[in-house]
Amino acid sequence: MLPGVDDFRMQTITRARSETDWPFLANKGLLVCAKVLLKPVVYFIGEDPDGEQSHPFAISTDMMEVALVNMGTTGVLRPYDDFEQLLKRLVPYVSMGQRLCNQPPGTDLPDSAL
Repeated sequence: MLPGVDDFRMQTITRARSETDWPFLANKGLLVCAKVLLKPVVYFIGEDPDGEQSHPFAISTDMMEVALVNMGTTGVLRPYDDFEQLLKRLVPYVSMGQRLCNQPPGTDLPDSAL
């Protein structure tokens, strides 16, 4: 029911120079998916220029879920004007993460494989 280390699927993602709707402050990171209580849950783990990783940040199209799961976590998302703008930025990565969850557990994909 709860994922173990080998249950996660990962993909490196990197902001393209011309990308204006990149939702994260970090320009590079991991998109991670695991099934939690049989439901796919997608996380972003940012990487700073020194290669240090941030704490996992759950992403979803359900803004209430994002707020509750990530309560107290700051410094992950670029500033946004409203939830509509945030959703527009997050949806492609949530979709990519859900496709990632369709891969076998333990999958580690290179950048832009999905």
